[in-house]
Amino acid sequence: MPASHFILMIESDPSRSETLATQLVRLGVEPIRVSDLSEALAAIESKHYVFAAIILPADLPGKPLHKAMKSMRLREPVLPAMAYGKKPEAAQAKLLRDVGVLLALWEGYDEGMLRFQVNRLVSGDSPSVVRESHRAPIHTPIRVIVGGREKSGVLYSLSEGGCFIESARASMEGARLNLLFDLDGRSFEIEGVVIFANVPGNLQRPNLPLGMGVRFDDVSPGAHDRISQFVRDRMEMLEI
Repeated sequence: MPASHFILMIESDPSRSETLATQLVRLGVEPIRVSDLSEALAAIESKHYVFAAIILPADLPGKPLHKAMKSMRLREPVLPAMAYGKKPEAAQAKLLRDVGVLLALWEGYDEGMLRFQVNRLVSGDSPSVVRESHRAPIHTPIRVIVGGREKSGVLYSLSEGGCFIESARASMEGARLNLLFDLDGRSFEIEGVVIFANVPGNLQRPNLPLGMGVRFDDVSPGAHDRISQFVRDRMEMLEI
């Protein structure tokens, strides 16, 4: 992940967000921490930083939030936003969506969710791309069999039709693989084909770690249903 991104982070209660701020730094993202919406607007107006995104508490009051976000986007038209904290009730969730806050990081998130969401933020995905995404983050070991040889990797994201595997030893596009991994206590063995390799010198997806994108072949109905349920459950934690 690039180490030069600044994210504007509103902390109405720093004691609740200290851990998140520390995790962001470990991911190579520098949070510029402010205490409220007025300080956030002042930070944007100052032009001291070029912000990749804004992170804000999910419980900010509606009218001030609407006014502040409108002012911010007059100055920074492309400013992806993510809410964090306790999952809000339906009315507050609608308010967040109405001001263009589409991504979420609800309490109980794990490392895979955080990395996935931060990558989505700093990559500049448009709201329509975000809402149409059906990839869910995951952080679990995977065994990859290719050409009779085995190598290890980490599942970074998973969908009904494929996955992205984080690995310093990515296979080339078109390589056929046999994938073995566990999901919610169940073992999976799925065949697939590499559709792109994200490697040094050929970063086809700069917002992703080194590794490879894989399309699944001939997934059994049972495996397909379990993966679909996993994706639905995860996305409830990641979008508003």
